[in-house]
This record gives sequence, C-alpha cells and structure tokens, in this order.
Amino acid sequence: MKISDVLGMAFKNLLRRKTRTLLTLIGVLIGTTSIAVMMSIGVGMDRAFENQLSRIGSLHTITVNNYYYYGDMGDSSQQKNLDDKAVKEFEQIEGVEAVMPQLRAFLKFASGRYVAHVDVIGVNPSKMEAFDFQIAEGRLLNEDDKGAVVFGSQVPYYFYNPRAMGRDGMIVIGDDSQPPPINVLEDRLIMTFDLAYGENYGGSGGRRKTYRIQGVGILKETGEHNYSAFMNIKYLKKLIQDNEREEKRLAASQGGSEVGVYYYNSSSGMGRSSSKNPTYETVLVKVTDVNKVEEVQNKIKEMGFGAYSLADARNEMKKTMAIVQAILGAIGAISLLVASLGITNTMYMSIYERTREIGIFKVLGCYLKDIRGMFLLEAGMIGFFGGVVGIGFSYGISAVINNVATGIMPDMADSSISVIPLWLALAAVTVAVLVGLIAGYFPSKRAMRLSALEAIKNE
Repeated sequence: MKISDVLGMAFKNLLRRKTRTLLTLIGVLIGTTSIAVMMSIGVGMDRAFENQLSRIGSLHTITVNNYYYYGDMGDSSQQKNLDDKAVKEFEQIEGVEAVMPQLRAFLKFASGRYVAHVDVIGVNPSKMEAFDFQIAEGRLLNEDDKGAVVFGSQVPYYFYNPRAMGRDGMIVIGDDSQPPPINVLEDRLIMTFDLAYGENYGGSGGRRKTYRIQGVGILKETGEHNYSAFMNIKYLKKLIQDNEREEKRLAASQGGSEVGVYYYNSSSGMGRSSSKNPTYETVLVKVTDVNKVEEVQNKIKEMGFGAYSLADARNEMKKTMAIVQAILGAIGAISLLVASLGITNTMYMSIYERTREIGIFKVLGCYLKDIRGMFLLEAGMIGFFGGVVGIGFSYGISAVINNVATGIMPDMADSSISVIPLWLALAAVTVAVLVGLIAGYFPSKRAMRLSALEAIKNE
C-alpha cells in the first residue's frame, strides 16, 4: 500500500466515528494543556528569578576578596595580597574577559552648604563598559580623566544641609521622593578626606586639603552601582598618596597624634596601607561564558582568594527549579496518561468494528506492517492534533495567568509567571504524539494477529 493510501484511510476511519474521535482528542488536548501550563509556570519562575538576579548584578561577574585560606588539612596558608600581581594572575585564567581592581575611599563631598558622605571607588575607565556600567545622564569616565566623577543613581540624594535639622532634630538623607538638593553634573563640587568638613560638630575644621571635582555622569538604576561614586583609579591613588603626606604633616603639627582619616584596603577592611603598593578591597573578574563562571571561580579560590558570584545563587536555584518543574510536569503528565487510555480504548473499538475489513486486507495480500502502520498512524494523528490544539489553548491560558498575576502583583509587570518557549511547545506536541503511538501499539499488534478467515466470517 502506498503512503498516500494509508493516510487517506486513516483520515477516513477517524471521521467515521466523529464523536468518539472528538472525545479522544479532547482527552489528549486536556493532557497536553495541563503538562504545558504546569511546565510553563516552572519556566516562568526560573526566568523571573534570573531577571531579579540581573538587577542585582551580572551573572558573568565574580567578586574576589582577600581572606585566610584553609586547606583540606586544616592548616592556614599565609594571607595573599590582592594587589596588581594578583590582578595579572586573574587575567591569565582561561575564559576571563576582563579584570577590574577596585580601590575604595570614604570621602566627603560638598557643594555650597550641602555635604555628603560618599563611598568612592577607583576603577579602570577602559573596563567600565565591560562590567556593564550604563549611563543615564552624561558619560562614563575617560582614561585621561583626573577630577571626573561618575555617580551612582542614589548618590545625588545623599547631599544634605547639616544646618537644616528636622523637627525631631534629625537630618533626612537619601529621600528619593524629592528631587536631589543639588545637580551633581552642573553644580560646583569639592571633595576632601576631612569627614568633619562643613559640619556643626568639631573636627579638623577644614584644615585638610580640598579637591575640585566635576560630575560627568549618573549611572542607570542597577543593584550594584547605585550607592557609590566612581573615579579613575590612578587619580584616586594619587589623592591617597597626597592624603598620606597631609596626614603626616598634621600629625607633626599636633605633636605626633594620629588623625582620624581612613581609606579602605582589602586585608583589614578600613585601615591604613601603603598607597605605593595598595591592596584592593575587591577585584571584579568578568567571565565570557556564564557556564564557565563556576570553573573560573574555583580556580581563583585555589589561588588563595575568596570569590563569590551571583552564579552561586543561580546554580542553587536551578537545582530547586529542576525539581519544581519535574513535579509540575509529573502532575500534567497524569492527565496525558489518562488520555492515552482513551486512545487505546478508541483503537480497540476500531479493531472490533473493522475486523472484517482487516480480514479482507489480509486476503488481498496486504503486508502486516501496512495494517499495523495504519492503526499506529491513526493513534499518532489523534495525539498530534490533540497536542497542537492543546498548545494553542496553553498559550491562551498562559496569557490569562500573566494578566491576572500582573493585576495582583504590579511589581511583576516586567516578568511573566507563565512562559511557554518554543522548545516546550514542540516537546509537548512530541510527547502527545509518542503517547498516541504507544497507546496504539498493542491494538495494532492485535490487528496483525487476527486470522484472515475468521475475520472475513465476522459479522
């Protein structure tokens, strides 16, 4: 028999009992819809979690810090410095795209009567784009910038007037419900290591040097850059060296007493270390492939440094979501299993009704494989059409779920609770077809085993 003949007979036989075929299709439709919608919720939750992580920071970035490393035998090795030598070692690791050390200093900014305590981070301007620094206003840093500063989105709200007390005697800082008190890109700004500068309380009283700076950009709202200001790391090193000399001068003028001005270093948090060979609080390492982040991270740990990334949380969440998706898929598969029983029943009923027809096929010399193929094709067609229509219903139900979720949880407007990617749709239809073929296998075997003479005699 030709393939076209088998197809034609299969369609004709399915349409012979329209109601029974329709009910069987509905069973497959419900099963396919159930498994697709259940799995789509798992996919949606997974993507929503990754979106939340991407707001906090990049999944490609590893943050390296300094700590005492303890080996498997419990003996502690000497603490390694997170310095320029370590930075070069990180750059040699396979899969690393960029490395950016961060030198931090806690400084005082001032503009007119407004002041702000700001966490200033020295970075390499050429690496800012590689580490996803995105500008909302102005520009990023250039290699030749000296007094230029790029502000995190929340830093402009840090400025306050120390002479303007609230009713309760407190100063409100960081209120982003109102416009920033100054324009950091246009107003005159100065910076100093004197944390008492411009305050009402006592201190060094402005005896420390001030530096004229220029705000050149404000970063977009992100989870990792919002609360710091950034400047060229070379210029910040120069300022720290200048401050060390100033510190010594003030200490000498005060009879050798120490001055309470600090900058960060990686080995002891806030403290004093030589600016000639500074140790960094953190070093950022960007990996080309997100799937290699864990491998690079482990290599850095083996070098004796602490390393963590959002990939840690991502990997743990992937394991959890795999279990959730398996459970949801199993729940949906129960409906498809019930549908397979309906297909099996339909095929057996078709055999009983067409026993004489099968006997005639055998007498005429039809191959047994053609008879088996005809019944398998009918079962597969039920699975296919039921699966396709079921996927159509699944997309509709998914849209309703997302609309309802958006109304209940406005914060989820940019994320979908239910997501049906193309691979899931194709997989659901494929499973429906396979279920149909499996359900039709035993009825087709029975059709093959029928005796031709007994089948012809059947009334």
